[in-house]
Amino acid sequence: MFGRKTPDVSRGRKRKAMSSHHESHGAHGDAWHHHTAAEGVPQHEHAATVDTSATFKVLVGIFGFTAVFILVTILYFNVSVRERQEKEIENTSGSVGYTTMRSTMENELSSYGVVDASAKTVRIPIDRAMDRVVKQYQGRK
Repeated sequence: MFGRKTPDVSRGRKRKAMSSHHESHGAHGDAWHHHTAAEGVPQHEHAATVDTSATFKVLVGIFGFTAVFILVTILYFNVSVRERQEKEIENTSGSVGYTTMRSTMENELSSYGVVDASAKTVRIPIDRAMDRVVKQYQGRK
């Protein structure tokens, strides 16, 4: 079966039949390969010759379209990013409120003033207040 070589009588017959089948046809396989006068002139081979100039023009057109498309896309995104930066990131109009608030806070930290007259609370400059707190803690030691 797998390792033994046994003579196969049916195989020999098939080989003989196949070889005689091929030998009987000679140069052509059968009548299908032969054309008759009633069929007319055979058609020419489609795309037997390639028009290289037309192919080159199509290829240049595809590359040109791709290049223009990429260029337009890059320009569009550069313009849209620049407009967004001008509106959101580089806008200095929001800094006016911050500058006003910071100057008010710095003025309050560096000047004397009354915070609440009924509670007798006053404001002193931050430097003087820090010095008083340091002296107060040094005296406790």
